[in-house]
Amino acid sequence: MPTEARTTPAGSWPVAIVGAGPAGLVLAWLLHRDGISALLIERSDAAPLGRTPKAGAMEHRIARLLESEGLGAPILPLDAENHRCEFRVPGTAVTIDYGALTGGRGHVLLPQHRLVRALADAAGEAGVPAWFGREVVDVAVDADGATTVVAGPDGTRHAVRSEILVGADGAGSRVAAAVTAHATVHERHLPGRWLVVAAAAPPTVGHTVYAADPRGFAAQLRRGPDETRYYLGIGPGESARDRSADAIRAELADRLDVGSALDDVAITEVGTLDLRTRVVAPMRHGPVLLAGDAAHLITPAGGKGMNLAIGDAVELARGLVEHVAGNGARLAAYSQTRLPVVWRAQAFSDWLLRILSAPSVAPDDAGFLGGLRDGWITALRDDPHLARWFAHAYAGVDPAS
Repeated sequence: MPTEARTTPAGSWPVAIVGAGPAGLVLAWLLHRDGISALLIERSDAAPLGRTPKAGAMEHRIARLLESEGLGAPILPLDAENHRCEFRVPGTAVTIDYGALTGGRGHVLLPQHRLVRALADAAGEAGVPAWFGREVVDVAVDADGATTVVAGPDGTRHAVRSEILVGADGAGSRVAAAVTAHATVHERHLPGRWLVVAAAAPPTVGHTVYAADPRGFAAQLRRGPDETRYYLGIGPGESARDRSADAIRAELADRLDVGSALDDVAITEVGTLDLRTRVVAPMRHGPVLLAGDAAHLITPAGGKGMNLAIGDAVELARGLVEHVAGNGARLAAYSQTRLPVVWRAQAFSDWLLRILSAPSVAPDDAGFLGGLRDGWITALRDDPHLARWFAHAYAGVDPAS
């Protein structure tokens, strides 16, 4: 009979944060800066953080928010920007200079994996308390806080007691389950599926490209001078294993209409992305609060996921600072503050996704949906009011600013 694992108490903390992604790292760094004792717990080892290419066009408002919180240069390089996006449909190409429409305020090109690596390094240098290589195996909640049981690589278990527990480790985590068991979960699984392709090469043109081809969706997203991210719409039953690198390059080239420009591009990674959305309401149950993907999932259309996670983290940090000082009103209003922002981002992402890929994910109605797509794209070209709305929503710029 196997010996039952024993759990050893590991002390008490005002705040425990699970997950060293954008939300968890930003929150841990801000709390440590403001003198609040918080333990960061991450199931991966520290060394691999930031090695896997991720999405990440940073909104203007989020870049300025990070700068205001002391997380700009030299910690985070927030200087490279993208100001234009192009929609390519059969017979038409429409380029929107959204930077010009927002007074020169476009996206900051800081992919999520680079942001995570930079934040992890900064947190380590600052002495942020962190346990890496520890997986949460149980969460118990009571009126006075939460007990989080974590297991190390050798199976040793420790119980971490905290007044506040923050789950920033994804939708399927045990911390998220401690909230979703008492919340409403709004979730949709969309029929579309994309290949996510990382390439060690500059983009074919110096801006974002969305291509709505009859064979399916494709996109090119700038990530740096020698790094590009591509999306390729595939069938519901397909996966990254079904296409060779040559086949992926050829299909991307055809849909993006770039001729032989991708023939010699080095593909460094290919993954499969199922399109789904999820919102947990409220984003809190008792002492447990959720941030980032643990609280909401969003499609990549519009690039809002990382931005929402960082916004959650900054709002949580500000609420926790006030809570420790004796004023709990802001922390109590966390869900009411963040959920309207989340739903606005979901609405924009859903609208853009329907324009980009609806004909390919609903082939029975492709003709009508393709006509709607073309109508929206030509309206973006011809209607300055719609173009201005799109530019501000896309780049993350408040219209009144």
